[in-house]
Amino acid sequence: MMEDEARRILSLQSRLGANSTAAVGKGSLAMLLMCLVAGPLVAQESITDLAVQKSMATAAWWQVWLSAAGIMALIFTLRLSINANGTATAALKQSDETSKRELRAYLSVAPAGVLRMKRIEPTIIGYVALENVGNVFATDVRLSVKMLVSSDRNLGAFPVDEQSAELIGAVHPGATVRRGADKGAAPPKPVVGSKTYIYVWGGVWYTDGFETRRFTKFCHRYNAASRSSGGGFSLDPEKARYHDKGSNDAN
Repeated sequence: MMEDEARRILSLQSRLGANSTAAVGKGSLAMLLMCLVAGPLVAQESITDLAVQKSMATAAWWQVWLSAAGIMALIFTLRLSINANGTATAALKQSDETSKRELRAYLSVAPAGVLRMKRIEPTIIGYVALENVGNVFATDVRLSVKMLVSSDRNLGAFPVDEQSAELIGAVHPGATVRRGADKGAAPPKPVVGSKTYIYVWGGVWYTDGFETRRFTKFCHRYNAASRSSGGGFSLDPEKARYHDKGSNDAN
């Protein structure tokens, strides 16, 4: 009886072992099938992810490029604006300077002859004619006129300065102011074999109507031999020459 019981137990264990083996085999087969099915799906998802990442990278690159292009366009526009503004400013400045040149006061100094002084004999005085040929008042006008009799045709020393000049005041457009030298001289006497020259020189300083200080310097030379015939001593304005050794300059 004991032997029968032992056989029954062994038979039961054998069946249980077979069922376990079969269960394990079925589980392994299920796992294999799942891997075979899931593998392509995982691979497909990886490919999709790579495509999405590539698309995102391309979009990001285009965004960077477009941003850079936008910045370059902005810089170009700013440069065009700056250049246009600079051109407009330069044109405005040029227009302003042109207007000032056209409207400002201009004082010219022309020869006005050499005449004998009527009340003091024998003395001659060289004269000049100061004229405003501009379009606005010349203000704070100062004039210096000097004269010298010399036998040197190429005299070159003609000192003059604003500090010692006579204050004229204002000269309106088209006005002419006649002034003589600050000192006269005795009329030159004819000398055989020599020539005598009379120099009249000086300067005028003034404000041109646009708060700019201006000057005109002059030096006129007369040949005493060109004096008018008749009594007394006089030289007509047209007998004067602009002395090339002196200062005939303006600003």
